[in-house]
Amino acid sequence: MAKSETATTLNKPKQSSKDRALLAVGIIAYIAFYQWSYIHYLYPFFQYFGYDYNQPSTSQLILAWGLSLLPCLWIPMNLTRPSQLAYWVLYLTVIIPSMFIPLYAGLDQPAEIIVLMLTLFAGFSITGLSYLLPLLSIPPAGISRRLFWRGLGCLTLVLTAWVVVAFRQHLRIVSFLDVYDLRGFAEDLLDGSQVNYALMWLSGAINPFLMGLGLYRRRASLFAAGALGQLLVYSGLGTKGSILSIVFITGLYFLSKRSRIPFALKLTWGCAALLGGLCFSFFLARENPGPLHSLVLFVVLMRTFGINGLMTAQYYDFFQRHPLTYYSHIKGVSMFVHYPYVNPLGIEVGSYYSGDVGLDSTAHFWATDGLAGLGLSGVLLISVFCAFIFWIVDSAAQKHDARLSALVICYAAFNLSNISIFTSLLSGGLGLLVVLLHLMPLEHSAVSVVPAAFATAPSSILGNTEPFRGTL
Repeated sequence: MAKSETATTLNKPKQSSKDRALLAVGIIAYIAFYQWSYIHYLYPFFQYFGYDYNQPSTSQLILAWGLSLLPCLWIPMNLTRPSQLAYWVLYLTVIIPSMFIPLYAGLDQPAEIIVLMLTLFAGFSITGLSYLLPLLSIPPAGISRRLFWRGLGCLTLVLTAWVVVAFRQHLRIVSFLDVYDLRGFAEDLLDGSQVNYALMWLSGAINPFLMGLGLYRRRASLFAAGALGQLLVYSGLGTKGSILSIVFITGLYFLSKRSRIPFALKLTWGCAALLGGLCFSFFLARENPGPLHSLVLFVVLMRTFGINGLMTAQYYDFFQRHPLTYYSHIKGVSMFVHYPYVNPLGIEVGSYYSGDVGLDSTAHFWATDGLAGLGLSGVLLISVFCAFIFWIVDSAAQKHDARLSALVICYAAFNLSNISIFTSLLSGGLGLLVVLLHLMPLEHSAVSVVPAAFATAPSSILGNTEPFRGTL
């Protein structure tokens, strides 16, 4: 072995330890800014929504910090499987907030909240076990590139035409401040209609697929088609996420560009810088931000990073006092198990804590499919199911560059932190994305035929095969 190769090999553990240490420091900064934003922004401005401030004890805070930092020991530093992006999203937007906000909200006794925190931590750990499994060997679909794109094009045109016809007199581009009026019109149109499936498949799967593929291939026409599709969904349904998905996918594209800095460090320090910058801007505004400033603070601090921890606290408290659903909130299961409520889960929980009978407090799958379905044991059960789904997603996408697959599922990954995993699979687009990734012909110019599971295998095992280039 050459001297330079020996030095590189010996430096790998040291470099890995250094990266892990930098990751932990980034998470510490992220948590510190997050706590500051809760105390100075979320609690004072959105107390009516359920945010409260009860000072936790020192031991409780130490536990929250410890459970938040422990995943730094094993969470992937580089993305070799697309579902690892979803794992990171869940870590930053669900797990860390859920370690702190239930303590601050104080809806339950401290001992009960500690059990909740430990259970969520165990569930997150179980979900990550999917990366220890070898990927499933799936036979290739064997369809031509022309047939694939003709089929996808026809599906896109049919779903788009369906939306345009259904909303032909109600399509409007409005500001984020006026989306609730637009949603009121949409709810009337959607009542008794199945067009919601077209909206969900377009916004959750097809449009993000086109945008991700367009960025990956540097094809502006594909990206524009997906972005315009999201704009169409927004003009009909008023969902902010459909517009923000353009920002999310574009941001991930730049974060995932190959460099010597691991993806985990770029993502963690990027989020810490984002939260820190917004906290500082809020401080400079003397806690009296203007309209545009307020909108940015709301979208990032409240809607993206703040709401999931509160949903954890409220769902846990609600379903300790009210009947569990035993998964009757899922279509199909409700045919055999009685659903104990009049309204969907989000409406039941939202109206209970806010007094607003129309507030739909949708939540992440650990709340909706875990706490609501079977209590704390449901958190562990749905974590096993999530690990299985991750394994299926990764197996279907293994022939593609991990960078491409991560871009394609970016918005679906974010949706997992906001809705039921079953909704995400069936109507939210994740299931359709799995099919598309399996059917899409291999990108010969970007990846080798080596599955992602063998991305780091030595060349002596893989023979003369070209090294896999799918690691971010």
